[in-house]
Amino acid sequence: MKVCILSMQRVGNMGSLLQSYALKTTIERLGHQVEFIDIEKREDDYKLLDDYKQKYDKEKETTGLIGKIKKTDRYTLNRLRIKKKSIDQENVFEQFRQKELFIDRRSSKYNVCVIGSDEVFNCLNSGAWGFTSQLFGNVSNADKVITYAASCGATKYQELPQSVADKIRSSFDRVSAFSVRDNNTHRFVENLTSKTVVDSLDPVLIYNFDKEVEAAILPELPAHYCVVYSYYNRIHTKVEIEAIENFCNKHNLTPVAIGAPQFWVKNYVVCDPFQCLKIFQNADFVVTDTFHGTIFSAKYSRRFAVLARKSNKNKLLDLVKRIGVEEHLMTRMGELEQVYAREHDKITFKNLIEQEKCKTIKYLKTSIK
Repeated sequence: MKVCILSMQRVGNMGSLLQSYALKTTIERLGHQVEFIDIEKREDDYKLLDDYKQKYDKEKETTGLIGKIKKTDRYTLNRLRIKKKSIDQENVFEQFRQKELFIDRRSSKYNVCVIGSDEVFNCLNSGAWGFTSQLFGNVSNADKVITYAASCGATKYQELPQSVADKIRSSFDRVSAFSVRDNNTHRFVENLTSKTVVDSLDPVLIYNFDKEVEAAILPELPAHYCVVYSYYNRIHTKVEIEAIENFCNKHNLTPVAIGAPQFWVKNYVVCDPFQCLKIFQNADFVVTDTFHGTIFSAKYSRRFAVLARKSNKNKLLDLVKRIGVEEHLMTRMGELEQVYAREHDKITFKNLIEQEKCKTIKYLKTSIK
């Protein structure tokens, strides 16, 4: 079968690229030919949302004139240094897309389109495409459409404008099998279709990266380090910065940012997605406030701390419960010391993943035919 994946593979993010690679490789091992198609902005759909977009400005650095003034501080030189490294990181991401995802391979027609994983249903806080019914099943160049581990992110059904809900409902008519990765998305889909909805784990969880991680050659790193994994400068408040710096000083750890820089972290390490996983594996500790950062930690780290934020609590709180790592969850950065004392139960975690992997393979085999 010729299969296309409609996902977030163009996003410059470790999790987006690794979930794309994991799903692609998993489907290929079932005997199918796999390519990626890009998200399309559709003007008729885009207008349905008007200018509505969820805002989480408090989670970001201040922008505008005030932001520029604040950025002239003791971190100014480091900001300039990591700005260049950010460009280098984007280049590494693109190399990964070309080498591992073969991102530009394209056919005119597919037997099946798999929508997912990642926040493909997050239509109230989406990227440049705004709302597009393509992500909800309106895929013209595929005979059949299914989803795998799709997520709404921060979007909730009750917040949808009626015109958007109606368009999603009609688009869902084209979807023959639904797989989602969290309870919020499960409820979202059940409100918009009468079809069965299956819960699945993110592809990064069910795929075994052992060979890729073993082959990865690490860049230069401190002897003992704490990975700080977040979105670009999202860990930016004085309280959170001081909490991490004090913790690292106490335990003789060097903060290392990967994936995206934090302006106060001197060691921003450019790496590819497989190296990223190996860096997690060798870390003394990990601090993260992202969905995939939590997955990387659960798979590869012994000690880690997870902070849920307003923009991702729908999916992140669901994830830590679903994979049994609630003990690593914090309500604030000041709890780092307590969480540090809790070592990850990898045996129980691995057994759970093996069970879920069997469910995933069964779903994909049944749905792609």
